[in-house]
Amino acid sequence: MHVLQRNVALKDKPIITNPWKFVYERIISILSDTTAIDSETIEGLVEVPPDSALGDLATTVAFHQAKILKKNPTIIASELVEKLQSVIENESILDRVDNKGPYVNIFLDRSAFAELVINTITELGVDYGKTNNYHGKKAMIEYPAVNPSKPWHIGHTRNAVIGDTLSTILECVGYDVTRIDYINDLGLQIAQLAWKLMKRADEKGEIKYDHYLGHEYVGVQDAFEKDKIVEAEIREVTRRLEDLNSDEAKFSSEMVSQCVKAQNQTAYRLGIYHDYHIWESVIAHSGLLGIAKERMLQAENIIRVEEGEKAGCIVAKLDTLEEFKDMKEPNKVLFRSDGTRTYTGADVAFQMWKFGLIDDPFKYELFETQPNGKDIYRSTLHGDDMDLGKMDVVFNVIASRQAHPQKLIYTILELLGHQKESMNSHHIAYEFVGLDDADFSGRKGTWIEYSCDEVLDKAKKLAKEEVAKRNPEESEEFKEIVAEQVGMGAVRYMLLKASPDRKITFRWEEALDFNGDAAPYLQYAYARASRILEKAHIDVNESDSKLLTTDTEFELLKAMSRFPDEILDVVRGLTKNAWGTSFASNHIAAYCYNLSTLYSKFYDSNPVLKAEEGLMNARLALVESFKTTLGNCLKLLGIPAIERM
Repeated sequence: MHVLQRNVALKDKPIITNPWKFVYERIISILSDTTAIDSETIEGLVEVPPDSALGDLATTVAFHQAKILKKNPTIIASELVEKLQSVIENESILDRVDNKGPYVNIFLDRSAFAELVINTITELGVDYGKTNNYHGKKAMIEYPAVNPSKPWHIGHTRNAVIGDTLSTILECVGYDVTRIDYINDLGLQIAQLAWKLMKRADEKGEIKYDHYLGHEYVGVQDAFEKDKIVEAEIREVTRRLEDLNSDEAKFSSEMVSQCVKAQNQTAYRLGIYHDYHIWESVIAHSGLLGIAKERMLQAENIIRVEEGEKAGCIVAKLDTLEEFKDMKEPNKVLFRSDGTRTYTGADVAFQMWKFGLIDDPFKYELFETQPNGKDIYRSTLHGDDMDLGKMDVVFNVIASRQAHPQKLIYTILELLGHQKESMNSHHIAYEFVGLDDADFSGRKGTWIEYSCDEVLDKAKKLAKEEVAKRNPEESEEFKEIVAEQVGMGAVRYMLLKASPDRKITFRWEEALDFNGDAAPYLQYAYARASRILEKAHIDVNESDSKLLTTDTEFELLKAMSRFPDEILDVVRGLTKNAWGTSFASNHIAAYCYNLSTLYSKFYDSNPVLKAEEGLMNARLALVESFKTTLGNCLKLLGIPAIERM
């Protein structure tokens, strides 16, 4: 493998982590100094033209000045270009400026820009793209919260992949992220399965445990709906699950643990890991709900109803807020008259715990060590204390149909006087995903043959056929490993390349396209870059990035320079709307695809290994920088970067 060493022109200066921002801010400063307009105003007047022939950046400052000076904007633009000419002579990063009518077009010096970008990426390596804009902030993300009674289907997988990618992106900009999963071990589904398996457990055989439970659940649900005796017995099991010392609770705890471990095996295939599992039974018995109830009653707009059909209930008076004042029934029950919690009451208490508004009443114990080497802990009543810390922001990844219940949580936090926590509570809403015409229901068993495991198995099988075609001489082990990576990447990318608020249909021909907008295309671009670097077989003492001046080289360099800003744009775009908080995972997917396409154009039009030595070395440096950038981008998406495929 060759070694590339660079002429680092910025060696004695602070490390630049965001080359595009560095150039952009320098241009803002120059325009501000030249026009005597403040930088903030100038920033709103600078844009990237739709056609690079019109400049790498352009400004509409002439329109702004025309209003003040009562002068023709074209004349102002022409005069500004004249003033900028002398400035450019002392700015190595700028090549020239001109104007097309009232628009001032700014062109970068390609050689200086290439050196800046290549040096930055080389210096930072695997850390390129990371920034510290949100350093010191703590975030908690809950996903995917699949009931421990069945395997994940492809819809659950979208939840998990979105949560995992959001976590990685937030870490990339400086957040300290805690990943949690909510384990509902007290629901009706758990009672139904415990009832069935305690009476007569069918032989599990070789079937994976979560699949086994899923099949059993279909049968018991049918009996529950049709047989009143069965229904009564199961409801008694539901009641007894609340007593942690009961036989039913002990049996259920073991059953749920086995199911969660089986579900985790699916998560690990997708490269998805967590820090903590929070069990519903522990929430119910830890004292959290009682503490939350007392805190709620201290708020002016949380009351105990004295009369009527809701007498004794603790309710939130939503009509004190403008958007709820016309509701027919403005009082939302948080705790019933018998003291039991409603879903909303429990969710608000849990959200208070997430922000550290209530001291952590849970204990923790090791659940298992994950394949990435990190331990995952589960909440218990008799384990060890752990300090999760106070969170600055909380994200709940939940389907779009839960928009109203989620909004209620944040609204009630506001009623409790926790405006900051309410504002920093986010519902990452996502729409359903289907396979062709399939809909998924655990109750009806329509997930069967469409579980995440089965989708991953089929993706691997189809990928292996293509890998074998391209690498007939390779070993069976090589084909197996690469097929698993390609198949997993295909599933993740397909679930991320559409905005979460869009329904998607998973189609194999799209997911496993080696030549289109799909993970295999991106992985192949990475592998091609790796192959070129491997073929070089030389030690390069020095490369002169200033030689990288062709159109395709420059466009690729500009795209690579924007990588840190692309990530920051996604984080800045986490804004609330009527249905939840927007998360543009598709923005990173699109960037990754565009970067790979620009690399393909460069590769097709610029010889690398056949170029003369100096130019070859410079282009090898560009290939290596592309590989680093694409590899870091694939990591954000959770897609394996493959050296050979």
